[in-house]
Amino acid sequence: MTLLERWQQLVGIRPDEGRTVGLFFLHNFLLGIGTILVYVSANVILLENNPERNLPLAYGVAALAMMGASKIYGHYEHHLPLQNLAMRVLLAVVVVTGVLGVLITFGHSVAAAVAIMAGYRVIYLLTNLEFWGVSAVVFDVRQGRRLFSVISSGDMPAKALGAVLAILIHHHSDLLWLLLTAFGAYLGALLTLQATGRLHDVAVKAAARAARTQAVAPGLRKWFGDSRLVLTLCLSLTAIAAVTTGVEYSFFVNVKHKFHDQASVMQYVGSVLVLTYLLASLFKLLFSHALLSKLGIRWMLIALPIVVLASLLLFGGLWLEQVGESVLLLYFCGLYLVLEVLRRAVFDPVFLVLFQPMSAPERLQAHTLVKGFYEPLGMALGGVLLFALHWVPTLSQWAPFAWMALFMVGAVYFLHRTYGHYLSELHHALSRRFTTDTEVIGQSWSEALGARQNGTATLANGQETKQLIAALTDKNLRHAAADQLVQLGEAAMPELAAVLQTSPDETLVRRVALVCGQLRVPASRQALLGLVQQPNLARREVALRALRSFGPSAAEAPLFEGLVLAEMKLAQVLLHGQATTTDEILTWALDYELTKVQQRIFGLLFQLYAPQLIADAQRGVMHAARERQANALEMLDNVIARPIYLALQTLFEVAPVRQKERTFTSLVGPLEKEESILDTIIRRGESTFSDWTISAALSQWQPTAATIAELLPHLESQNILIQESAFAVLDRLVEQAPALYQPLLAAHPTLTSSRMSHHATASRISASERVAVLKNTALFAATPENVLSSIVPIMKEVTFQAEQQVFAKGDLGSSLFIIYEGEVGIFSGAQHLATFRKGDFFGELALLDAEPRSATAVAKSNVVAFRLDQEDFYDVMEERSEVLRNIMRVLCQRLRRQNEKTMAVPPSSVAEG
Repeated sequence: MTLLERWQQLVGIRPDEGRTVGLFFLHNFLLGIGTILVYVSANVILLENNPERNLPLAYGVAALAMMGASKIYGHYEHHLPLQNLAMRVLLAVVVVTGVLGVLITFGHSVAAAVAIMAGYRVIYLLTNLEFWGVSAVVFDVRQGRRLFSVISSGDMPAKALGAVLAILIHHHSDLLWLLLTAFGAYLGALLTLQATGRLHDVAVKAAARAARTQAVAPGLRKWFGDSRLVLTLCLSLTAIAAVTTGVEYSFFVNVKHKFHDQASVMQYVGSVLVLTYLLASLFKLLFSHALLSKLGIRWMLIALPIVVLASLLLFGGLWLEQVGESVLLLYFCGLYLVLEVLRRAVFDPVFLVLFQPMSAPERLQAHTLVKGFYEPLGMALGGVLLFALHWVPTLSQWAPFAWMALFMVGAVYFLHRTYGHYLSELHHALSRRFTTDTEVIGQSWSEALGARQNGTATLANGQETKQLIAALTDKNLRHAAADQLVQLGEAAMPELAAVLQTSPDETLVRRVALVCGQLRVPASRQALLGLVQQPNLARREVALRALRSFGPSAAEAPLFEGLVLAEMKLAQVLLHGQATTTDEILTWALDYELTKVQQRIFGLLFQLYAPQLIADAQRGVMHAARERQANALEMLDNVIARPIYLALQTLFEVAPVRQKERTFTSLVGPLEKEESILDTIIRRGESTFSDWTISAALSQWQPTAATIAELLPHLESQNILIQESAFAVLDRLVEQAPALYQPLLAAHPTLTSSRMSHHATASRISASERVAVLKNTALFAATPENVLSSIVPIMKEVTFQAEQQVFAKGDLGSSLFIIYEGEVGIFSGAQHLATFRKGDFFGELALLDAEPRSATAVAKSNVVAFRLDQEDFYDVMEERSEVLRNIMRVLCQRLRRQNEKTMAVPPSSVAEG
């Protein structure tokens, strides 16, 4: 690992983000140089004459100038593309810098000094809005958590450099060189922005969303918009800005009182600024992300006001003790340093993350509103209070700290509310745009069911209930039987619960569990809770799906928390297996098992947290859009227990397997049993793993005398794929390891007859070959083998002689054909439409809708094919929804390509055809 890679890993930059982060860091560095040099120039002049009066005056004028600039910026924000707006902002900053140069050259009055300070604040605001506007559309909320502190740390060393230059300033003529340097820095930032635009699409993309259920009161929307998050952020930033103004004022004034010489003042101020910016830079790069990951957004938000509030209360003690001037100066320096480090390294990155769940136009508008109006409003409010107290000397020593403490109390309150509104924004970002009648229908159904259960349902004896349960396995009767069992209600529960506990039929157990989920009575919930605790994970998954009909119960939380821990330990085993195996087939099989772990963990979270919230988060995590995935992960990070979130995040992120394994080891401890992944799969078998994973493990497994007995359950498996793979292991033992086979045969004499019987009845095309056939078919190419194995039992092998008709045009279609050998021609009358060969499929629409065939299929040579019938396929899709999703995706792609071909044909050609 190179030094650069180590550094990126340390600060949380992923390899594909390195160039982007570098550009933003450089951009912010250049903006920071320009801004701090203007800041130094303004303070050099303001501190020369009566800062007690001039500083508050400058704060007020600067606030008004910032509000006006933000209004202009907000207007163009709605009328210009973001890339063009950012370029124009930097050009405007260059112009303003030139104007300030003229003022410094020819203006030495207080008015000129105030105008220079106002110019600095306008430049600071515009560069801030430009930089964070571009950042907000390039990075999503999860990247923002990791990277905002990194990319924003670029201005810290730049400001430290500016503070060093301030120490060297002795004459007004030196200020012109500072502004000239600032001028060049802004031009460099302009070029960096152009490079960023070439690397990323810097554009505001609006996405329609549902209306907010909890919006701002109509009378306040004109000022704060539609989001309560923006409302509380505006109020919080107003309070914090007022306190920041007061602390900065107190620091500068006390330094001026201590050092009357202008050069000494600038040296002291510059030294404090250098230390402040270097500490903030170090904290941003090395600690901000780690603290945010450990503490979360809630505590990071209120850390600033709580620490500053405690510092302000400390002043009360110092004032009562009447400490000396030197101690007070040290206090003010420390207060200023703490406030700046916390504001820049802790609060600002989190503050920017808060806007990310909003739509792109909303987040830009909200940021402009908060930073461009309400933060200047707080500065103006602080300036007014300080200016007023200047005329009341008896109050000026302690009153500023009293009102600053009150403002910080208000900030703590509003930031606490902000966190709740942030979670609401995340939920809103994940919620569906259009509501459906599902909830209403569900409620009506529930009420109707309740009526039946309260005495209107027909009572049945146990024998009749058992007959209905048996009918669940009949294709023609199962739906009617399920309806009747639901109508029986709690009276059917004894027999239903017995099936869940004792039946070996997995299909029957799944259908009974679904019936119990629909009943929604205490007895059905208890039966499902018993099922969820069984060691068979497929049954656990079925039970969790059925339990979604019930809300979470606090009394059962320990049970589900224990099951989550068990799933996390299984994930650790799977990751260890991926890290230690070199077989690609097994690696992909284990990846599927990890996907199932994710799904079961979400199912367990439904029983621990608000179900709708978890449903929205799960849907968002699986979404193709990066921003929606990020919002979903951020929601989970702020809602579920930290270890569970870290486990899910690790499973979803793209990272080396060894790194993921280390994360799980830190969460659940070392592996409970040191054994190879092959031995683990064979030992746990079908209770834990899918048939394809077991088959892949059996194909590589090298049994020993201690483990050979674990082969026996797989030889007796009802799953054809597992059974074939197990007998293949037995065949290898006969040929390659008779010393292991003979003791096994001695203990189980029926093995020889079982082996002969299996080979006598085995199909010419094995189950594993059939999975390969499906995988090599475009219709199923993106479906994992673990899912395709469920189709194997319904694949009917059929043969056709050359020139034999497969089906005729107009026949009712109900089957899909996949060619294993030979060629099939498709005809419409005498016209030859297409030829299908090995691996091709035809008749796929018949799987979804039985309609007359639109063409005739004829074998052009001897053909071996597999037929999938509609009714059988419906059963598979009912159990494995992944199959249906993949078919729909492929059919949509075909339809899209056909539409594109149609659109590409000139209208005249279509007319002539």
